[in-house]
Amino acid sequence: MVNPLESEIARYNAWKQDLVTAVNEYREWLEATNQLDMQQSIRFYDLTEDLKHGRLMLAFIAEFSRGKTELINSLFFADYQQRLLPSDIGRTTMCPTEIFHDPNEEPYIRLLPIETRYRQESIAQLKTMPVEWSTIRLNLSSAKDMAEAMKALADSKKVYVMEARMMGMMEGETNASPNLGPKDKIEIPAWRYAMINYPHPLLSRGLTILDTPGLNALGLEPELTLATLPAAHAAFFILGVDTGVTRSDMELWQRYVKDNVALRIAVLNKIDLTWDELKPWDDIRRSIERQRDATAKLLDLPLERVLTISAQKALVGKIRGDADLVEKSGIHKLESILAHDIIPARREILRNSVMSEIGAMMSSSGASIDAKIKANHTAITELTDITGKSKDMIARLWRKINHDKEEYNAALIGYKTIRTAFHGKRLALMERLNQNRIDELLNRSRQELTESWTTMGLHHSMNNVFESINKEFNRIQKMAEDMHSVMKRAYHTFEKKFNFPVVDLPVLNLETYRLSLRLLAKETEAFCKDPVNVMTEKRFLIRKFYDSLVAEARQTFLRTGEECDRWMRMVTSPLENQLRDHKAQLQQRLDNLTKINQNSASINERLASLKEESVELLKQRDMMARLMARIKLSEPEAAAA
Repeated sequence: MVNPLESEIARYNAWKQDLVTAVNEYREWLEATNQLDMQQSIRFYDLTEDLKHGRLMLAFIAEFSRGKTELINSLFFADYQQRLLPSDIGRTTMCPTEIFHDPNEEPYIRLLPIETRYRQESIAQLKTMPVEWSTIRLNLSSAKDMAEAMKALADSKKVYVMEARMMGMMEGETNASPNLGPKDKIEIPAWRYAMINYPHPLLSRGLTILDTPGLNALGLEPELTLATLPAAHAAFFILGVDTGVTRSDMELWQRYVKDNVALRIAVLNKIDLTWDELKPWDDIRRSIERQRDATAKLLDLPLERVLTISAQKALVGKIRGDADLVEKSGIHKLESILAHDIIPARREILRNSVMSEIGAMMSSSGASIDAKIKANHTAITELTDITGKSKDMIARLWRKINHDKEEYNAALIGYKTIRTAFHGKRLALMERLNQNRIDELLNRSRQELTESWTTMGLHHSMNNVFESINKEFNRIQKMAEDMHSVMKRAYHTFEKKFNFPVVDLPVLNLETYRLSLRLLAKETEAFCKDPVNVMTEKRFLIRKFYDSLVAEARQTFLRTGEECDRWMRMVTSPLENQLRDHKAQLQQRLDNLTKINQNSASINERLASLKEESVELLKQRDMMARLMARIKLSEPEAAAA
């Protein structure tokens, strides 16, 4: 039977490839018509690279012993007749694990030693330093070798309490074992992070799986909750049907999942534990449905976003070819959500992203072509009307066009004043987003934290950091809205006075970054209330706060600056293209009349030339309409087309 997930991802990739082709065709047209500057060229390169290499990330989140790893095995690796990831009792993945396929490298497991927690680098930074990772090559031809290699994911080690504390690994041990001495040892994961490069068909088509083991693992790596999880396109929150939503499950959900990922699905696993041959199947099913309903209410999720499955039976059924067992396991419901909800949602996000990046530019190009067609038609009409007429008639028309040109030049002087004002506002906005200024603001707040004498004062200062950050963000948003109003008036002036085509001026959308800062502010409140942090020495607590929450806020501001700079370049270019084209068209009409006045025989030659231009412009208009339609199409519409 064809796997619906595989077929849907194949369709998604075909659609994405056509999107890349359409974007490249538009870039080539801009280049051929001398409308592509260096900044735009870089933007097109970045856009196509993101489209080609951007991945669909699915995060699997659960406390230990919920069957999360078995679920990943049953969903993605059953065709290989074995468990890819270790999921035996006492042997499961101990560190966050990222599974993907990079065809440019041989299959491998890369493991980041836990000792890197002594240092300041983030996991993202360490990914660019291969020397820091231990690498195991995967022998795909041997199931035994594969199983042995994957066992490394479950490695642990014993270290002295002081070492664990210096690495920040004592959060889960402090309250549980208050009598630990400096000579005692505790068990910790051997690895901080793992990356598996594996040539699975779904992974090869751009799927990435993030396996995050337990509350403590997420708490130890703020980067996962502040950057990685929000970047996931869906999160599967796995629970045990036998335990329901426990206290630690709820803490994990509330703190790391509920507000961090847009699309959330709860999975009640291990329903096979309720299967009882002495009970009627209808009674068993009703019992499972009651648990499902209670879970949906506790997690505040729609009932259709809570699934009940048996990952273990699904894996066994797939390996044995037992279709009835696979059906009974409920795994098809989860595969259906993946295929028919998550992938279409990702398509829509990607399509909107492309439209946000170049949609306004394409609309401007279309408007420019339409304006040229209109000007071309006007020129043809003028030349046709004066054929065989006196030179006085030509002179009167010449004076009229020249008057239009002078009036237009006067309007251009007014626009230059607006452009100067806009440029001043642009400089002021970019100054507020200057990296050095942001660092100065954050360092000043750090000094205030250092001077706090009480825990309450320290926590108050921490919350003030994000209050001041959000106030600064609001100022930036208002400045951008003011700039938009200035340019909107300029566009309206030329639309009204010179019949320029109406352009839908893009608004600066910073909602993603605003949401990120709100989540960071919320995370700061949780950070201050965390009992472990309350007991942490002040200097270590401040460092942890700045290395995680404040560092992510800084990155958010830097990304905001890049977005503002991109928008400010984009918001002026459609009007300036129209201004340039209109001026050139007026001059061309004057040149036509001047040549005809000098040599009346040239009128037919010029008419023939204008008609050739008209044919070419109509071709360009049709091409632009087709490209815009391809970019706007959803995947099913594109397949039908």
